[in-house]
Amino acid sequence: MLLFHLIPLSLLAVLPYSLASPNEQFPFHPPHAHDRLSTTLVDKLSEDPDYTTLLRLLQRARLIPTINRLNGATLFAPTNDAIHRHTSFSRFSSLTGDNINEQLRQELFYHLLNYTIVLPKHDDILVAKTLHFPRDYTEPPSQDPPPSPPWLPIPGGSLGGEPQRLRVGARKEQVHVGVDALGQGGARVIKAPVDAGNGLLVGIDSILSLPPSLGASGSSLSHVWI
Repeated sequence: MLLFHLIPLSLLAVLPYSLASPNEQFPFHPPHAHDRLSTTLVDKLSEDPDYTTLLRLLQRARLIPTINRLNGATLFAPTNDAIHRHTSFSRFSSLTGDNINEQLRQELFYHLLNYTIVLPKHDDILVAKTLHFPRDYTEPPSQDPPPSPPWLPIPGGSLGGEPQRLRVGARKEQVHVGVDALGQGGARVIKAPVDAGNGLLVGIDSILSLPPSLGASGSSLSHVWI
């Protein structure tokens, strides 16, 4: 599997606009020094005992610098119980020898938006763009060392340069993340959204699983565009 190369933030300044900002998610906008906020998403995660496992996974995936650089974001945060019930994330939480953590990083990007949303009400459904860009891995793994954090997704991939979508829907006075086209299924929002200064922290009761790959079935597409 080809490792998904990510680039440090400093290189975004020299990239052509067509690569660095293909949609409203880019470029990343860190706060100016005089606008530094007193709290961040990482601070709020650290303050809540329900997120100790998620925080550990973010640290393992080296995404703390990335999240701290966001200025306006939404993090759908699975609680400790949600992660422990999920096979792959439970496996990630116990790993000690993986120095790249590419799969973990991509799954966490699927829980993160580079803008702040307003949660829907009634029977509304909104479609959000995550920071996960699915790739069609057709070449052998690279032997190059992984880049230094902050880890940032490179636009491109198997969805024509677009990131993976994620539906957020409201039904029966509750909000669910990762619903289908009819607003069914998804992870339930179980904690009141928290304004963390540089983004919105939304606690959910299960992991948001990446859409299944179609590559194994012979399709030229690697992920489902929901």
